[in-house]
Amino acid sequence: MISDYTIHPYRLSFQQPWHSSRGQHNHREGFLVELKDDKGNSAIGEAAPLPEMGSESLQQCHQKLLEMHEVILHCTAEAVLQQLAPYREHYPAFCCAIESATVMLLAKQQQLTLSQWFNQSSASQLQLNQITTLQHPVINPNGASVIKLKVGIAPIETELKQLQQLAKQLSPKQQLRLDANQAWSFEQASTFLQHLQSLPIESIEEPIQNPTLEQFQQLQQQCHFPIAVDESMQTIGLSPIVESSTLQRVVLKPMLLGGPQSCFNIAQQLQQAGIEVVITSTLESSIGILSAAHCAAAIDPHQLQAHGLDTARLFNEDLTLAPTIKNGILHLP
Repeated sequence: MISDYTIHPYRLSFQQPWHSSRGQHNHREGFLVELKDDKGNSAIGEAAPLPEMGSESLQQCHQKLLEMHEVILHCTAEAVLQQLAPYREHYPAFCCAIESATVMLLAKQQQLTLSQWFNQSSASQLQLNQITTLQHPVINPNGASVIKLKVGIAPIETELKQLQQLAKQLSPKQQLRLDANQAWSFEQASTFLQHLQSLPIESIEEPIQNPTLEQFQQLQQQCHFPIAVDESMQTIGLSPIVESSTLQRVVLKPMLLGGPQSCFNIAQQLQQAGIEVVITSTLESSIGILSAAHCAAAIDPHQLQAHGLDTARLFNEDLTLAPTIKNGILHLP
């Protein structure tokens, strides 16, 4: 039974403003939810709403967390998870906090890590991509093998020149992962991709404004690297993506899908269809990142992908001790 339910608001400042094609963030706000059971176990989940990426607002999330207090107290952990089903579509960050804490409690009750609770063959470490910027790139030749960059912020010609210069700094083992956050029209994206063919590109995420599945498929046929679906999965839908014959990769964010268990279930469906899965954060603290990392370790036991979970370092300070990350490898506690 759940014996205690506590909400802790937080606010974290970025070391530098975070820029994407959707705007700028100077700080991150959210909530930590601590659950305790009658066996003495406790667990914390994080809600970090990001409305421009498809979640509820901060205020909506807080209100739902307050409303859930009396519902959750004195429920079993299994019953709590069942209570979340109606809210996952419109309140994913709220659900992520509750689901994360609840499944961690279930794992502790069985004396398992969260990743082991999902998959007994889960990995104990993960490859991560390194995040840097085109404007001020910082590359460690001995670090992560995948370097992630936001594009679609400056004019296409400018960014192509910056990418060509940046490629010269990479070691032979390193590649670039680009994320456009739906910055371009189909024609602009097609032009941009044509100029990438000679560069060491690992993938590009969400290059098109208001994309359709057919447009993703057309662009994929032009490229030897994956065109990754991310936020547009919400509009295209999981079933059409699973049934697609050409899509190669989907990026999943537990914070936008209702939590690590919801994310794990979706990842399994995609992998069964032969589609690669990469797990990324939504700029949450290390508490949310650790939950997402356990999900990634369960779906990627052979460490085939570089996941986007090295974002806590972007804050001036974090809420808790961050997972150990060295040379692009995250070691799970």
